[in-house]
Amino acid sequence: MERRQYLAAAAAGGAIGVGGVGGYVLLSDDVGFGPPGVPTAPYPPYPTADGSGEIEPISLSGSGQATTDSFELVRDGPTIIDTDAGDAASDERFLVTLVSTASDEEYRVIEVLGPFTGRNLINPPPGEYQLAVQEASADWTATVYDVPAYDTDEIDLELEPPIVFNDGLDAVIGPIDFGSQQAIEFSLSVGDEDIDYSLSLVDSNGEVVEPLIQSLVGRTDPQQRDVGGIGYLAVDGNTTWTLRAEPVDDGDT
Repeated sequence: MERRQYLAAAAAGGAIGVGGVGGYVLLSDDVGFGPPGVPTAPYPPYPTADGSGEIEPISLSGSGQATTDSFELVRDGPTIIDTDAGDAASDERFLVTLVSTASDEEYRVIEVLGPFTGRNLINPPPGEYQLAVQEASADWTATVYDVPAYDTDEIDLELEPPIVFNDGLDAVIGPIDFGSQQAIEFSLSVGDEDIDYSLSLVDSNGEVVEPLIQSLVGRTDPQQRDVGGIGYLAVDGNTTWTLRAEPVDDGDT
């Protein structure tokens, strides 16, 4: 039977105190749009399930509307997709979905107006898929990462709280080893508060545990949760932002 370490999160009524916060893991000191901050993070490349190697990415490219050749997704973790349509016209829509060749079921990757460069996470089951660029006005590239469901008993990860990450547009931070159950405060400050934005906590299998911050429903203040295990943080927002995930000291509770 396959062992998995699932991410757990619950509202921290009586928060678990942790000592020795230490220095931040600064993933990017260049606040800007698109992915300049993303490659400075430990991942990608994403490790294999046991950490002995690296996941081979699937590289795709095209121009305008197109459907790629089919490819296989075989692992039980999330599917993480980088897309780049940086030369798109500002008034043109960029819409990308992942389509199952067996059932025609679609999973939306990104839908945005204007140029875009970012990283998104979806959670399709293993199978054969095609990437469908349904709307585009320029050349584009995509990189697909078929990531395993990481288990804390099988791998040592480089990334753990406290974390500070500055970037822009959509991003996926992780995998993150949150360790044993502990109180973590999550915050997301943005450059343009008039634009919708969100921060979601995702488990090792790619399931959304909870949308922590959602501007659409007015939940924009820092959120404290008890979290343990391996997971990801997914940011969705058409603006610059600063994300923090920091253990809560006893004196802060």
